[in-house]
Amino acid sequence: MASAPDPQKVAELQRRFTGLDNNLNYIPGHTIATKDDGYKDAQRSAGAASTNYTSTARRLKATKPYQGSAYGPVRSSMYYTAGHATLAPLAGTAATTAQYHAERRDSFNTKYVDVLKAQGQYQGHVQQAQNAHNSAKKFSNVQTQHKKHMTHT
Repeated sequence: MASAPDPQKVAELQRRFTGLDNNLNYIPGHTIATKDDGYKDAQRSAGAASTNYTSTARRLKATKPYQGSAYGPVRSSMYYTAGHATLAPLAGTAATTAQYHAERRDSFNTKYVDVLKAQGQYQGHVQQAQNAHNSAKKFSNVQTQHKKHMTHT
């Protein structure tokens, strides 16, 4: 928050939402703090799934000269069939966790829009939700590509 919140606005928000202190911070144990923790936990899970996919993909990437048939590209890299079989479920997990994060963030943004605006954080929250939706779509497409290449023998 850039500046101290307007005391009248704080009082109005405190009447509408329990769990806000006089600086519009969330008081632990209240619904708003629990929901805040919930989307942050989902964001951490999505980040871990994305990192797991990326580091595994880097390790499994086929390099020239290929030792057998490599298929792709997926995200501009080639993989052997076994690599695609390993990466498809990891991409699926990254897609699912990103979607869950996006949904939790959207829910929080919708319910607490006035609090977020008063904190000066609304646009950042909206951007984070959009990023999570984009990540979910990207990893869903990546999973589909890996599945397509898994059928080669």
